[in-house]
Amino acid sequence: MDTEAMAARKKVLRTTMRARRTRSYGGTEGALRRDQESQQLLAHAAPLLDLVRAACESGTGADRADGASGPPLVAAYHPTPTEADVMPLARRLSELGAQLIFPVAAGRELDWVSWDGTSPFVDSPGRGFGKEPTGRHHGPDALAHALLVLAPAVAVDRAGTRIGHGAGYYDRALSGISSRTDVVAVVHPDEVLDAGALPRGEHDVPIPAVLTAAGLVCLVTIDGPGAPGWVQES
Repeated sequence: MDTEAMAARKKVLRTTMRARRTRSYGGTEGALRRDQESQQLLAHAAPLLDLVRAACESGTGADRADGASGPPLVAAYHPTPTEADVMPLARRLSELGAQLIFPVAAGRELDWVSWDGTSPFVDSPGRGFGKEPTGRHHGPDALAHALLVLAPAVAVDRAGTRIGHGAGYYDRALSGISSRTDVVAVVHPDEVLDAGALPRGEHDVPIPAVLTAAGLVCLVTIDGPGAPGWVQES
């Protein structure tokens, strides 16, 4: 598939998946369903919580450029109203002692800003973004020092291919992560598609795991990072 055809295919898929998401999670009934599923998502994230808890207790969770010790760095995101709600999980990770960072719009790259677990978020000027915290900025290279990255997506297939909102922010950000960083996409259960359902371009970073309200599973990746040991294979 050439570049132009792939871009067209991804655009169609985004439109289709967003429409499905709106039907399922839009309106009052959809919001209630999303809220209920956020608690299921939190329950299935137990292995991730154990990972971060162990890092907090050992003091070895941060791979910092200056060699300083500190709490493990965890990247999350503030979801849009119909995305899977990762915020209960983010709050729990903060309570465990992790340092949470969230993406903010900064030109072609993402900057990463601290969140203390309680402070309010503000509206983002970025297209396709949720809200942003107002804490300390860590710069676009912050993910290089992260223990765990919770990444949004429009859909993920079981070959580990992810499509986002189309700007390429996360593919660029994930291209610089450490081999010790665990990356988990977070989507709704019906947004995990069969292997090969999504086209993958040369700049698309494969995702090794996905978390939904139905479970936490390891994805089959051919050229991506090694499968994390805390995820049970589906």
